[in-house]
Amino acid sequence: MKKQTKIDYANWIPAKLPTTLGVTGLLLALLFIASFLPAANVPVIILRIFFAAAALLTLALFGYMARARRLLSYEGGGVQGKILDNVLRYLDWDGHGTLLDIGCGSGALTIKAAKKYPDARCVGMDYWGAMWDYAKEQCETNAELEGVAKRTSFQKGDAAHLDFPDGHFDAAVSNFVFHEVRTQPDKLALIREALRVLKPGAPFAFEDVFFSQKNYPNLNALVETLSKEVTEIRFVDTRKNSFVPKLLRTSLVAGEMGLICGKK
Repeated sequence: MKKQTKIDYANWIPAKLPTTLGVTGLLLALLFIASFLPAANVPVIILRIFFAAAALLTLALFGYMARARRLLSYEGGGVQGKILDNVLRYLDWDGHGTLLDIGCGSGALTIKAAKKYPDARCVGMDYWGAMWDYAKEQCETNAELEGVAKRTSFQKGDAAHLDFPDGHFDAAVSNFVFHEVRTQPDKLALIREALRVLKPGAPFAFEDVFFSQKNYPNLNALVETLSKEVTEIRFVDTRKNSFVPKLLRTSLVAGEMGLICGKK
């Protein structure tokens, strides 16, 4: 494995996604062309229409995902970093103590927190599944290159069963993670688990696809239930911030994001 020598926060859209779409689209286009070789009849014409429609749709998705990936990237539009900065903006914390980043991925939010709060210690945890371009070693190298390695640490874990005692942390953040946790389909239980490891009165800021009906079929009820279990809570619609281009405001990328913040 090649040693990482520069900061690499990867991309929320894995490179293999647009690549797969592009290759699939080209194969479908070739099948469409090949459909003109046999004599035309009803089955062949139907196949021809199918291959044409499938190729156009797949190549359109490839174009969208490739452009979206560029806008999200730190080398392109930098939208990923701006979204993470916004999460920290809603964390009402003085920066003293230890912060937990649930689902830290490449360590970007953990490291941003460490840089914003120079007196804090920041802990990032993640499952680092095979479908993502993230790894613990990547987080540690990023932290070292960013100059915050002494105040950050990273460990593997499951957001549904956090390996920390009750009331352990002074603050917690999370970004686009809860909907990806397969070990706990109940998102209310997942948020409660995140709150469990916080000290009483500790601040939190959790961003996720809260406008997704699939993952959060009754958002108002969820917030109302949590409001009875914490000292302070509010929901923020973060879908239409100026730093999120209109192209990304779809359910495929950032069109369903919202943020829950407050104090335990």
